[in-house]
Amino acid sequence: MVNPEGGRVGLVNGLAVIGDRSGIVSPIAAEAAPSQSKNGGQIIATGKLGEIASESVQNVSALIKKYTNKNLADYDIHVQFIQTYDGVEGDSASVSIATAVISAVEDIPIDQTVALTGSLNVRGDVMPIGGATAKIEAAAESGMKKVIIPKSNLKDVMIEKKYEDMIEIIPTETLSDVLENILISGSKKDDQLIEKMKTIGSKVADKVPQSTINNPATH
Repeated sequence: MVNPEGGRVGLVNGLAVIGDRSGIVSPIAAEAAPSQSKNGGQIIATGKLGEIASESVQNVSALIKKYTNKNLADYDIHVQFIQTYDGVEGDSASVSIATAVISAVEDIPIDQTVALTGSLNVRGDVMPIGGATAKIEAAAESGMKKVIIPKSNLKDVMIEKKYEDMIEIIPTETLSDVLENILISGSKKDDQLIEKMKTIGSKVADKVPQSTINNPATH
């Protein structure tokens, strides 16, 4: 059940599309605990999209280490798709998964009035996804106040007029943009994380050759 109020650590309101047209809010929860194993931590993902979750955490682990100074290999990371349905594509959940994991590792709450969607590459760029309009309308119907989408999808958005005053659309280009708009600010830890993201974002991008990045799926 979606509850668009307050802040929760490790819980993010992801968005997905069922079939061709129907958008849904698909909450994703993450928990992080120091690994007790001598062999290092592991990624434990449950739900129908568990494989996607594992791949997403692995793909962004270098980014998360840059942002948090913490090595995910030292943690057991649990990721759960709380509500999943047949026909849901998982690639567009990678931004949501990264956000939930960073929130869990850093113990910074996520604004539950915000929903988000986007595919994340290894440079930390937010890449376009499919079904942007359906996802935004689903977020509005669920009582969300804001929705974060890839900036590159703005041209695809054609929501019904009745939704225009119901929800604010926030276009983003990087993981830093996403976190700045969804983590609840105010704590010293949060302020330090946001400031660090701003200073290192370009450095991370510069160190990753463009040729190593595959074009993401747009589902």
